[in-house]
Amino acid sequence: MSKAHNGRQTLAERVVAARSKSYVLDLAALGEDSGVPIASLHELCYEKNPTVAFRAAWILEYLAARDHQRFLKVFDDFMDRLPQQRNPSCQRHFTKILMNITHPKAPPAYQEAYRQTDRERLVETVFGWLIDPATPVAVQVNCMDILFNMRREFPWITDELKQQIRFFLRDGSPAMQSRGKRILENLNRSEPKVDPHG
Repeated sequence: MSKAHNGRQTLAERVVAARSKSYVLDLAALGEDSGVPIASLHELCYEKNPTVAFRAAWILEYLAARDHQRFLKVFDDFMDRLPQQRNPSCQRHFTKILMNITHPKAPPAYQEAYRQTDRERLVETVFGWLIDPATPVAVQVNCMDILFNMRREFPWITDELKQQIRFFLRDGSPAMQSRGKRILENLNRSEPKVDPHG
């Protein structure tokens, strides 16, 4: 067994053990020089073992929110592989990362990296997750926030997102009702007022 594979296996075992928030914080605090390269952590988010993938995504989300320079090392790969992420638990953490990246007040380093990405592909991926009936509500509501953040760059998002939210509100869960109504109100508020008198 190669040393790299062995090291990755050890990281996977440590990730699986991350059942508590304090353990996640301890793992996330380990730097590259401590044998936890962020590229390996990101790779584990695509493991077939759903527990490994979910916990790795949990730690990655924590790092993305608190250690911007470290997350930037996998920023491009994170964006490139996004459409391949099929694990709903990972999608939940990934969409939280994307909410931060697409936010108007995102850290400058994220804003710069975001400008270099294929945003059309990102919109397609996020919309795909949003409308997929198999997508959990927790992921869908995050997708709505991401698309709301991207609406100024892609004006067509506003009408599409409104229609989709209205559809979800017909018989949506309490979480969907709460987030959906808030985003719908913000969409309506952000539209330019039309003077009926010209």
